[in-house]
Amino acid sequence: MKRSDLLWGSVLGLALAGSILVAHGLDARERVRRPLEIPPYLPSPTFVRYASFGYNGMAADLMWIRATQYFGAELDRRVAARKAGTFRETEARYQFLYPLLDLTVSLDPQFIGAYRWGGLLLTVVKRYDDAIALYEKGYAANPDRWEMPHDLGRLYFLDLKDYEKALYWWKITLDIPGHPRYIPRFVPRLYAKTGKREMAIQIWIELFEATDSEWFRGVIRDELKKLGVKVGE
Repeated sequence: MKRSDLLWGSVLGLALAGSILVAHGLDARERVRRPLEIPPYLPSPTFVRYASFGYNGMAADLMWIRATQYFGAELDRRVAARKAGTFRETEARYQFLYPLLDLTVSLDPQFIGAYRWGGLLLTVVKRYDDAIALYEKGYAANPDRWEMPHDLGRLYFLDLKDYEKALYWWKITLDIPGHPRYIPRFVPRLYAKTGKREMAIQIWIELFEATDSEWFRGVIRDELKKLGVKVGE
């Protein structure tokens, strides 16, 4: 491809993507003048890919910006409504946040930050089913990344108090290279919390034998003591 063709293609792709986003209320300047509005529909990923002439990453970045703008504008609106006494608890809660995030990651399935931060935003506003759907989509698209199963485990553990599912996802996290160092400690604790005492003991003992860290061995001794088991000093 000639350099001039590439340049014109880039310009055309940017122009088309920009026109699509502006047409759907995605101009950030509008937020200053009025609350951001979401149309009753969003373009499909297929349409945006076609219109962006292959600049899917750029389109995903713009949709991500739009999602965060929507979150902020909706938060501002709800705070103002509460102060004015016009807020109704029956109002739909951030109903367009997931569709915007889903479009973002559909355009760029490897956009790890959008899955993680988007899932966190959905969790904060208690759209738990949407957060789970986003994290699971991220794991399906990136099975070699620990972040999504880790965040699913955190959601089930901290917010939903579903320790069986938290254990399921943190076991997956444990098998993926790069996982946080604290995950090996949480897995046996969850085994114990879900009634699988023997499995918890077995894992703690294996960790005790595998580590050279006296600090970690002290942690393991304390955990095993809670389970009625004593290991060598």
